[in-house]
Amino acid sequence: MNQYALRRNTLFKSMEEGALAVLFSGDLIKRSADATYPFSVNRNFFYLTGLDEDSLILILMKTSSAQKEILFIKDANPMMEKWVGKSIKEDEAKAVSDVMTIMPLSNYESVLGRLIERNGISTIGIDTERDSLNARVMEGEAFGRKAHKLYPGMKVVNLNATINALRVYKSDEEINDIRKAIEITRIGIEKALSSLKPGRKEYEVVADFNHALALENSENAFETIAASGVNACTLHYVSNQETLKENELILLDLGAAYHHYCADISRTFPINGKFTERQKTFYSIVLQAQTNVIKAIRPGVTLGDLNTIVKQTYAKACVDAQIVDDPSKIDQVYYHGVSHFLGLDTHDVGQMDGMLLKPGMVITVEPGLYSATEGIGIRIEDDVLVTETGGEVLSNSILKSIEDIEAFMNQSKD
Repeated sequence: MNQYALRRNTLFKSMEEGALAVLFSGDLIKRSADATYPFSVNRNFFYLTGLDEDSLILILMKTSSAQKEILFIKDANPMMEKWVGKSIKEDEAKAVSDVMTIMPLSNYESVLGRLIERNGISTIGIDTERDSLNARVMEGEAFGRKAHKLYPGMKVVNLNATINALRVYKSDEEINDIRKAIEITRIGIEKALSSLKPGRKEYEVVADFNHALALENSENAFETIAASGVNACTLHYVSNQETLKENELILLDLGAAYHHYCADISRTFPINGKFTERQKTFYSIVLQAQTNVIKAIRPGVTLGDLNTIVKQTYAKACVDAQIVDDPSKIDQVYYHGVSHFLGLDTHDVGQMDGMLLKPGMVITVEPGLYSATEGIGIRIEDDVLVTETGGEVLSNSILKSIEDIEAFMNQSKD
């Protein structure tokens, strides 16, 4: 039994008898004409199957006498394969997912109808998420609406929170994938630094990073931020069009993905290879805040507790450095949280408010400090595994100290 089968067994335990769950890998979304957006698999579906292809459907059924799993894959279509390539075959699907009953997608509706009719199904489980009233209707939600109409009185429940609760805790295999994503990110950062200098464009730095990822057969976990000068004070600056200037900094917020597991790293570098004294002051304050947070990570604390540590660090340091004139103004130069969960999504599942950290969770630690008036924006971000006794920094191989950054950058330009 592989890791995906074990995860499904855990999900089965949460399902009541007479329940049937239908989960979707997701469909291709049309962009225009006959073009579609690049496919991105539903992360919960991937978590339960390991399969990364559009239009797949998984049925899980639990009755008083048995648990049943059926995976529906695309019907064989030799002509279509000449245009878009082969879709996953039965033996491949079994080998990856450990689902032993594989059926063609054309049988899905008839099989589903018989399962509901012949097994006394009283509950339909779906997997969908909605973060606003105007969000796109996902496949799970669309199916839930249809089931509610077709089977009056049938209970429709959302399994999203249940699956997410499993995903919060990372297995050894998942942690290894995150480590690999971080290592690829390190390679990409060092590649970008090797050509960093005044006169280049922000987008050229992004191109260097992306080239390194492509050589590792990896892709971006999210859209890269390469924000120089005052641009770094905009948290999600992604236009990346400015020319790099002498004596300014560039903030890189980037990450590779490996088997869909994400790295999320931020570093801030002097464009000419040497920090000014004022930049060192800012940088040292941010680095101290990050160090304090990492030391505080342990089971039982919350992300809110960690953010409080950043503000406590800044309350004195920023006043002493004359970045602000009063601790009450910290929110003017630090206006985001210090941590979020990390995994199959960059901003991974997990409750941001009040959830106690436990072993197996992976979080980011990313304090920042931003002064538009001084044209300085700094963020330092690492990925940390919560352990039984504290936190293990998974990304400690990536350049971070002032001394190491300057040494590397000046060596690469010699």
